[in-house]
Amino acid sequence: MNVETADRIDEERPAAARAAYHRGVALLEAGRPAEALAAFQLARGRAREMPEAFYGIGNACFALGRFAEALAAYQEMLARRPDFADAWSNSGNALQELGRYEESLGCYRAALTHDPRHFQAHSNMSGALYRLQRFAAAAAAARAAIACAPTWPVGYSNLAAALRALARYPEALDSCFAALKLKPDYPEALVNLGTTLHDMMQYQSALTAYDLALQCAPAHPLALMNLGVSLLALSRLEEAIATLRRAAALAPRDPEPIFNLAMALLKSGHQMAEGLALYERRWERPETARRDFGRPQWQGEAIAWRTILLHAEQGYGDTLQFIRYAPMVAALGARVAVEVPAALTRLVSGLPGVAAVIAAGETLPAFDLHCPLLSLPFAFGTTLETIPAEIPYLTPDPALVAHWGGRLPPAEGGLRVGLVWAGDARPDQPLAHQTDRRRSLRLAEFSPLASLSGVRFISLQKGPPAAQVTAPPAGMTIFDPMPDVTDFADTAAIIAHLDLVIAVDTAVAHLAGAMGKPIWLLSRFDGCWRWLTARTDSPWYPSLRLYRQETPGNWHPAIAQLAADLT
Repeated sequence: MNVETADRIDEERPAAARAAYHRGVALLEAGRPAEALAAFQLARGRAREMPEAFYGIGNACFALGRFAEALAAYQEMLARRPDFADAWSNSGNALQELGRYEESLGCYRAALTHDPRHFQAHSNMSGALYRLQRFAAAAAAARAAIACAPTWPVGYSNLAAALRALARYPEALDSCFAALKLKPDYPEALVNLGTTLHDMMQYQSALTAYDLALQCAPAHPLALMNLGVSLLALSRLEEAIATLRRAAALAPRDPEPIFNLAMALLKSGHQMAEGLALYERRWERPETARRDFGRPQWQGEAIAWRTILLHAEQGYGDTLQFIRYAPMVAALGARVAVEVPAALTRLVSGLPGVAAVIAAGETLPAFDLHCPLLSLPFAFGTTLETIPAEIPYLTPDPALVAHWGGRLPPAEGGLRVGLVWAGDARPDQPLAHQTDRRRSLRLAEFSPLASLSGVRFISLQKGPPAAQVTAPPAGMTIFDPMPDVTDFADTAAIIAHLDLVIAVDTAVAHLAGAMGKPIWLLSRFDGCWRWLTARTDSPWYPSLRLYRQETPGNWHPAIAQLAADLT
């Protein structure tokens, strides 16, 4: 090749690179990302310093679900054009897909530094903040996107999601409808509409919204997942399971469909083994942080002569329910140490086979293996038929029982009945707060019990709802020992003196069940998986009787039946 020919090729190469780049753009817009990627790579090969080629490669890789490669390509682009806001914003999107939400925020901030009115960066930041459960900040970012692009429906849809998580349902509905007015066939807005209606306990209307979303996008994973969740709330279990299986198949990297499928399988009862196996995928969810002990998790293998740490993972009720497995682990020949919240240490210290009880936050002893309490049913291969229900497995300290016996009023020939009407609201945890709104009621709603003779009511209520004891239903007298109760050991000692406990779905219900005390539990319409469906009893607690809500939010029929049975 002579010098003149080489010079001519060098002159033509940028033009050929530009042509390849524009072909890639057209192919990407036509929904052909694999061909677009080849064109962008050709453009990069013909003009190595053409920054747009790296941007195109990133977009094509993103469309193909190759998010790590997309991020690398965007970073190559930014190394050459650090002021390119679109590449910063898309880098944030790739990081979100990789589950690196906190890092994605930095990319969105960089995009907005270079272009303060970059409405996609504002909107995508809202999505990342939502995944981090920083819902107020997510709403603010969505409003910023709307301010920059008031006719762009995505901003309104993202705002609706954040407002729903904040339980600001009327505003969330308004935002959904604003998005749908701009784009009637917008599946994400229809999904947010359905989710808002679900949280408002309007489950049938939620199904309609999801059906409309699936008409727009038949393979929309989130619409399918949320449809399954609403079907589960309506106890349409087989439909829920089939729908959630489809959602999981469409989004195999997303742990949420798997988690919800696990809940449906567990609630069915007869598919508990598969449900427990899938429930182990909960650690992939951002809100479920796995603790790194530097030791393997026990999976049910031989454990004789080894030390295992069993540790509380979720709430008090979950701990009380699954601590029953600790003596079973000890029976396999292991030395068992248990870590639980401080309010439970005195109570569980009497469990047979438990060598050490540690309050959460205290220094842990040396151990070989660990297992979260809610993974123990999986480790033991628990099925509906093999649920360990040797009751009681929790027994109060006799000295405490004697102490509280002198503090309680006499039954005077009638019944002593403990009452719990509300759970822990947890207003700082919006998702848990939503669940508590559905399970809790007001003391005033127990008014049908007020006219019963021969019953002495004892409050077992803690937290802010306990203040309602000062204004009980007319005709009801309630003795309140709870201001002097320091932990669950005291509560157990009080329950030992009662004939019956009536409670909503809270830790006290589990405590009474673990002690073998008769417990009548008021279960919300979309009840927890552990109470199964269409049953008034529980294989977990032989002494438990269920009173289920017949319609969402309406406790009156359940309480009326409970009052009749108590009579």
